[in-house]
Amino acid sequence: MSMTLNLSRKRSRITLESDDEVEERREQNAPLSPMDALKRTRTRGELDEVVVVPPDDAWAVDVEGILASPTLPCSTAAQMKPHNNVDRFENGESILVLCVQGNMHLHYDLLWAMLPDLYNLAPSLQALVLCRDPSTHVPSISVSETLPLVQAVGTNYNHFVKLGLLHPLGGGHFPLDALVVIDKRGRRRMVLPFGWGAGKHAGTSAGRGVQDALMRRLRDCIEILVQEDHTRT
Repeated sequence: MSMTLNLSRKRSRITLESDDEVEERREQNAPLSPMDALKRTRTRGELDEVVVVPPDDAWAVDVEGILASPTLPCSTAAQMKPHNNVDRFENGESILVLCVQGNMHLHYDLLWAMLPDLYNLAPSLQALVLCRDPSTHVPSISVSETLPLVQAVGTNYNHFVKLGLLHPLGGGHFPLDALVVIDKRGRRRMVLPFGWGAGKHAGTSAGRGVQDALMRRLRDCIEILVQEDHTRT
Protein backbone atom coordinates (compact mmCIF):
# COMPACT_ATOMS: atom_id res chain seq x y z
CA MET A 1 0.00 0.00 0.00
CA SER A 2 1.26 3.54 -0.66
CA MET A 3 0.49 7.02 0.56
CA THR A 4 -0.37 9.44 -2.22
CA LEU A 5 -0.64 12.82 -0.54
CA ASN A 6 1.09 15.61 -2.45
CA LEU A 7 2.09 18.01 0.27
CA SER A 8 4.72 20.59 1.14
CA ARG A 9 7.80 19.46 3.04
CA LYS A 10 8.53 22.76 4.76
CA ARG A 11 8.72 22.85 8.54
CA SER A 12 9.60 25.22 11.32
CA ARG A 13 10.83 24.75 14.88
CA ILE A 14 9.69 26.00 18.25
CA THR A 15 12.55 27.42 20.29
CA LEU A 16 12.52 27.42 24.07
CA GLU A 17 13.15 30.79 25.70
CA SER A 18 15.92 31.07 28.23
CA ASP A 19 13.53 32.83 30.62
CA ASP A 20 11.46 29.67 30.72
CA GLU A 21 14.52 27.63 31.65
CA VAL A 22 15.32 30.06 34.46
CA GLU A 23 11.75 29.84 35.73
CA GLU A 24 11.87 26.06 35.58
CA ARG A 25 15.01 26.01 37.73
CA ARG A 26 13.33 28.32 40.22
CA GLU A 27 10.33 26.00 40.41
CA GLN A 28 12.56 22.96 40.90
CA ASN A 29 14.54 24.66 43.68
CA ALA A 30 11.54 26.17 45.44
CA PRO A 31 10.45 24.53 48.72
CA LEU A 32 7.57 22.10 48.21
CA SER A 33 4.52 21.76 50.39
CA PRO A 34 3.77 18.18 51.53
CA MET A 35 0.95 17.97 48.98
CA ASP A 36 3.16 19.25 46.12
CA ALA A 37 5.90 16.82 47.12
CA LEU A 38 3.40 13.95 47.04
CA LYS A 39 2.15 14.99 43.58
CA ARG A 40 5.71 15.20 42.25
CA THR A 41 6.56 11.76 43.65
CA ARG A 42 3.46 10.23 42.09
CA THR A 43 4.18 11.88 38.73
CA ARG A 44 7.74 10.55 38.73
CA GLY A 45 6.44 7.10 39.52
CA GLU A 46 3.96 7.27 36.65
CA LEU A 47 6.66 8.56 34.28
CA ASP A 48 8.81 5.57 35.17
CA GLU A 49 6.03 3.38 33.78
CA VAL A 50 6.13 5.09 30.37
CA VAL A 51 8.48 2.70 28.61
CA VAL A 52 9.04 1.09 25.24
CA VAL A 53 6.85 -2.00 25.08
CA PRO A 54 8.76 -5.17 24.09
CA PRO A 55 7.87 -6.31 20.56
CA ASP A 56 6.21 -9.54 21.67
CA ASP A 57 3.98 -7.68 24.14
CA ALA A 58 2.97 -4.79 21.88
CA TRP A 59 -0.52 -4.33 20.43
CA ALA A 60 -0.99 -4.82 16.71
CA VAL A 61 -2.30 -1.66 15.05
CA ASP A 62 -4.33 -1.44 11.85
CA VAL A 63 -1.81 0.80 10.08
CA GLU A 64 -3.30 0.20 6.64
CA GLY A 65 -6.71 1.19 7.97
CA ILE A 66 -5.30 4.41 9.41
CA LEU A 67 -3.48 5.33 6.20
CA ALA A 68 -6.57 4.54 4.14
CA SER A 69 -8.84 6.76 6.25
CA PRO A 70 -10.02 10.15 4.90
CA THR A 71 -7.13 12.60 5.24
CA LEU A 72 -6.68 16.33 4.76
CA PRO A 73 -3.20 17.74 4.09
CA CYS A 74 -3.92 20.64 6.44
CA SER A 75 -6.69 22.18 8.48
CA THR A 76 -9.41 24.16 6.71
CA ALA A 77 -10.06 26.10 9.92
CA ALA A 78 -6.87 28.18 9.67
CA GLN A 79 -4.48 29.53 7.06
CA MET A 80 -1.60 27.14 7.58
CA LYS A 81 0.92 25.46 5.32
CA PRO A 82 0.84 21.67 5.02
CA HIS A 83 3.84 19.60 6.05
CA ASN A 84 4.54 15.92 5.62
CA ASN A 85 7.33 13.43 4.98
CA VAL A 86 5.33 11.28 2.59
CA ASP A 87 7.93 11.25 -0.18
CA ARG A 88 10.14 9.16 2.12
CA PHE A 89 7.37 6.80 3.19
CA GLU A 90 8.13 3.09 2.72
CA ASN A 91 5.37 0.61 3.34
CA GLY A 92 6.45 -1.70 6.16
CA GLU A 93 9.65 0.29 6.69
CA SER A 94 8.49 3.58 8.22
CA ILE A 95 7.95 4.34 11.90
CA LEU A 96 4.71 6.19 12.61
CA VAL A 97 4.17 8.81 15.30
CA LEU A 98 0.50 9.59 15.77
CA CYS A 99 -0.55 12.78 17.50
CA VAL A 100 -3.92 11.70 18.85
CA GLN A 101 -5.76 14.95 19.46
CA GLY A 102 -8.93 15.69 21.35
CA ASN A 103 -8.82 19.10 23.04
CA MET A 104 -5.11 19.63 23.70
CA HIS A 105 -2.51 21.27 21.46
CA LEU A 106 0.51 20.92 23.73
CA HIS A 107 1.64 17.51 22.50
CA TYR A 108 1.35 18.64 18.88
CA ASP A 109 3.58 21.64 19.59
CA LEU A 110 6.13 19.47 21.36
CA LEU A 111 6.14 16.90 18.57
CA TRP A 112 6.55 19.62 15.96
CA ALA A 113 9.56 21.03 17.81
CA MET A 114 11.21 17.61 17.92
CA LEU A 115 10.45 16.51 14.35
CA PRO A 116 13.80 17.57 12.86
CA ASP A 117 15.63 15.42 15.44
CA LEU A 118 13.29 12.50 14.82
CA TYR A 119 13.82 12.76 11.06
CA ASN A 120 17.57 12.64 11.64
CA LEU A 121 17.15 9.42 13.60
CA ALA A 122 14.60 7.85 11.24
CA PRO A 123 14.47 9.65 7.88
CA SER A 124 11.33 7.84 6.68
CA LEU A 125 9.38 8.50 9.90
CA GLN A 126 5.79 9.64 9.35
CA ALA A 127 4.04 11.99 11.78
CA LEU A 128 0.26 12.28 11.49
CA VAL A 129 -2.56 13.87 13.47
CA LEU A 130 -5.39 11.49 14.34
CA CYS A 131 -8.54 13.48 15.11
CA ARG A 132 -12.29 12.95 15.13
CA ASP A 133 -13.04 15.02 12.01
CA PRO A 134 -10.31 16.79 9.99
CA SER A 135 -12.83 19.18 8.42
CA THR A 136 -13.72 20.69 11.80
CA HIS A 137 -10.46 20.11 13.65
CA VAL A 138 -9.01 23.25 15.25
CA PRO A 139 -5.21 23.15 14.91
CA SER A 140 -2.56 24.64 17.14
CA ILE A 141 -1.77 28.25 16.28
CA SER A 142 1.69 28.06 17.88
CA VAL A 143 3.23 26.83 14.62
CA SER A 144 2.72 27.96 11.04
CA GLU A 145 2.40 24.53 9.45
CA THR A 146 0.27 21.48 10.06
CA LEU A 147 0.71 17.75 9.72
CA PRO A 148 -1.77 15.64 7.74
CA LEU A 149 -5.08 15.20 9.55
CA VAL A 150 -6.49 11.68 9.56
CA GLN A 151 -10.15 11.02 10.36
CA ALA A 152 -10.24 8.63 13.31
CA VAL A 153 -13.97 7.96 13.52
CA GLY A 154 -16.09 6.73 10.63
CA THR A 155 -19.26 4.77 10.01
CA ASN A 156 -17.56 1.40 10.33
CA TYR A 157 -14.39 2.14 12.28
CA ASN A 158 -12.95 3.96 15.30
CA HIS A 159 -9.19 4.17 15.48
CA PHE A 160 -9.35 5.64 18.99
CA VAL A 161 -10.87 2.38 20.19
CA LYS A 162 -8.32 0.25 18.36
CA LEU A 163 -5.47 2.25 19.88
CA GLY A 164 -6.94 1.92 23.38
CA LEU A 165 -7.34 5.69 23.63
CA LEU A 166 -11.09 6.28 23.58
CA HIS A 167 -12.00 8.89 26.20
CA PRO A 168 -14.38 7.32 28.75
CA LEU A 169 -16.45 10.51 28.82
CA GLY A 170 -16.16 11.34 25.12
CA GLY A 171 -19.39 9.75 23.94
CA GLY A 172 -17.51 7.24 21.83
CA HIS A 173 -16.08 9.89 19.52
CA PHE A 174 -13.27 11.66 21.38
CA PRO A 175 -9.84 10.42 22.47
CA LEU A 176 -7.47 10.68 25.33
CA ASP A 177 -4.73 13.03 24.05
CA ALA A 178 -1.47 11.22 23.42
CA LEU A 179 1.52 10.64 21.20
CA VAL A 180 1.66 7.06 19.95
CA VAL A 181 4.69 5.37 18.42
CA ILE A 182 4.06 2.51 16.00
CA ASP A 183 6.99 0.48 14.78
CA LYS A 184 7.65 -0.69 11.23
CA ARG A 185 5.74 -3.91 11.83
CA GLY A 186 2.60 -2.09 12.94
CA ARG A 187 2.97 -2.58 16.69
CA ARG A 188 2.10 0.04 19.32
CA ARG A 189 5.41 0.43 21.12
CA MET A 190 4.84 3.54 23.24
CA VAL A 191 2.00 5.79 24.41
CA LEU A 192 2.87 9.21 25.81
CA PRO A 193 -0.19 10.60 27.64
CA PHE A 194 -1.05 14.29 27.86
CA GLY A 195 -3.70 15.57 30.25
CA TRP A 196 -4.03 12.16 31.90
CA GLY A 197 -1.86 9.44 33.44
CA ALA A 198 1.80 10.39 33.65
CA GLY A 199 1.08 13.50 31.61
CA LYS A 200 -1.85 14.84 33.60
CA HIS A 201 0.21 17.80 34.83
CA ALA A 202 2.01 18.44 31.54
CA GLY A 203 -0.22 21.38 30.66
CA THR A 204 -0.02 23.10 34.04
CA SER A 205 2.23 26.00 35.00
CA ALA A 206 4.63 23.54 36.64
CA GLY A 207 4.49 21.00 33.82
CA ARG A 208 7.72 21.81 32.02
CA GLY A 209 9.61 18.98 33.69
CA VAL A 210 6.88 16.50 32.71
CA GLN A 211 6.98 17.72 29.12
CA ASP A 212 10.75 17.32 28.94
CA ALA A 213 10.58 13.83 30.46
CA LEU A 214 7.93 12.68 28.00
CA MET A 215 9.75 14.02 24.98
CA ARG A 216 13.02 12.44 26.08
CA ARG A 217 11.16 9.16 26.16
CA LEU A 218 9.83 9.76 22.66
CA ARG A 219 13.31 10.35 21.30
CA ASP A 220 14.71 7.35 23.17
CA CYS A 221 11.91 5.19 21.77
CA ILE A 222 12.73 6.14 18.18
CA GLU A 223 16.42 5.41 18.83
CA ILE A 224 15.56 1.99 20.22
CA LEU A 225 13.36 1.10 17.25
CA VAL A 226 16.11 2.13 14.84
CA GLN A 227 18.62 0.02 16.77
CA GLU A 228 16.26 -2.96 16.65
CA ASP A 229 16.22 -2.74 12.87
CA HIS A 230 20.01 -2.64 12.72
CA THR A 231 20.19 -5.66 15.02
CA ARG A 232 17.84 -7.66 12.77
CA THR A 233 19.91 -6.84 9.70
